[in-house]
Amino acid sequence: MNDSKGFSIQPDDFVTVTLMNDIYEIQYLQKSNRQNNILKIDSDRYVIKSTGEIKYYEHTETRNQSENSIKQTMKKLRYLINANFSGQKNELWATLTFRDTKIAKQPRNIYKEFNKFIKRLNYRYQNKLDYLAILEPHGISNKNISEWHGFHLHLLLKSSFSSLYIPYQEFEEIWGLGMCRIERLKNIDNIGAYLSAYLTNAELSDTNSKEKKYIKGSRLWLYPKGVRIYRKSKGIKYPKRIKMPYHSARELIGIEPHYIKTYKIKNDEF
Repeated sequence: MNDSKGFSIQPDDFVTVTLMNDIYEIQYLQKSNRQNNILKIDSDRYVIKSTGEIKYYEHTETRNQSENSIKQTMKKLRYLINANFSGQKNELWATLTFRDTKIAKQPRNIYKEFNKFIKRLNYRYQNKLDYLAILEPHGISNKNISEWHGFHLHLLLKSSFSSLYIPYQEFEEIWGLGMCRIERLKNIDNIGAYLSAYLTNAELSDTNSKEKKYIKGSRLWLYPKGVRIYRKSKGIKYPKRIKMPYHSARELIGIEPHYIKTYKIKNDEF
């Protein structure tokens, strides 16, 4: 639990509750700016309403140069995973790799091949499988592009039936573009947090410790600007988000929070 001394939410304060299977998240803003002070003109310019001054957006070359953008993407991804996957028998987690590095380094080609694969998979099993496909940068963390091997695909599958089983050999045969791994999601309390960390944190290769050590966020630079980190089928839904008084949220959840995190944001004197 993070340090939250001097901070408290009053019973009548309004909070936003996100419902994700057996995971509940409560968000509260002590102060918020509800006015839109700028007006977008085009992709490059915006105007400040109070002064009429026209300014230019600062464009970034890679995702890690826009920290807020990547945080929002990963937050949406965690929401999607936790709202749709909880380690049930009708769920599987697969990793898809590519022998051809020309495919592996081009997200457009990766998704093109994936679309063909998911059609073959549904045809083989005569089953409409819902999925969440996620790009994972596969490379070292020291920004030496010559040693970067491209992307893997992580795939979360969910069947409308009570159980889903796909033999490893058949799965790899249907994929046909490289090695695969397929397993069940079990004994993971927060699948969304687990997988988002797995995707973004690189393992240190020069440590002699028996415990694995990771560099947080060290693979984010490998995501090209504008690339879609994940794709989903229509059956994968975003979680419900409800505004309610804090006392109602506590009654709904029924237990004390397992984890609390606070952010102190300051803009000039605000």
